[in-house]
Amino acid sequence: MTQQHEIETPDAASASVHETIVTTMGKRIVSGHYKPGAVIGSETDIGQTFSASRTATREALKILSSKGLIEGKPKIGVVVRSTERWNMMDSLVLDWALQDANQAEKAISDLYALRMAIEPKAARMAARNHDQANEATVRRALRGMATYLDENDRVEQDVAFHIAILRASGNRLFFSLGELISVGLRHLFHAGLRATSEEDDRWIRRHKRVADAVFARDEASAEAEMVALLTEAQQTHEIIPS
Repeated sequence: MTQQHEIETPDAASASVHETIVTTMGKRIVSGHYKPGAVIGSETDIGQTFSASRTATREALKILSSKGLIEGKPKIGVVVRSTERWNMMDSLVLDWALQDANQAEKAISDLYALRMAIEPKAARMAARNHDQANEATVRRALRGMATYLDENDRVEQDVAFHIAILRASGNRLFFSLGELISVGLRHLFHAGLRATSEEDDRWIRRHKRVADAVFARDEASAEAEMVALLTEAQQTHEIIPS
């Protein structure tokens, strides 16, 4: 018999009701608070719990459904889908997984595997399709990495570099992955990934080697340098104490 869960009152009072429904339910599903197959409640139940209008509740549930997290079943209610149905390519779902202690390790591993499959090829294609406009964008990100104002600025410049390489590949599908990559990078820095001055210099040089290969139109080197960069990034993350 399917278990029905009691819906807890949200604590994000400052957010809009719509955002609160999506965020609260999304996090609880991804964390396992609501197990796959669990009945969260009816649309009416959920609306009453969040003091939300029918329109706001329905729209929030549509968003969660589009992320593969829930489905509505007639005469049963809102049901949590199996994890295989979750859209991990959705930046919010990935962010929720990265924030959860039970999901983070798997999410990080999956994200690095995706990056390793895509970013080296993107660097190769960026070298092949090199032009001055894309070079200017990559150089701007490199300068930002060398002159960042604080840790938040540092990660944003790192994100900008990787997105610039994806854009320079000329592959729109690659570029569309930029938001996922940015979610992962921000998580690593906010989780405590910091660097000494010496490590920072090495990190900038590692990125510059990718850029130099792209600027030189050296496809093989651009791909190899991106593999080296991602490998070092993953190794660095793995030694961070939890």
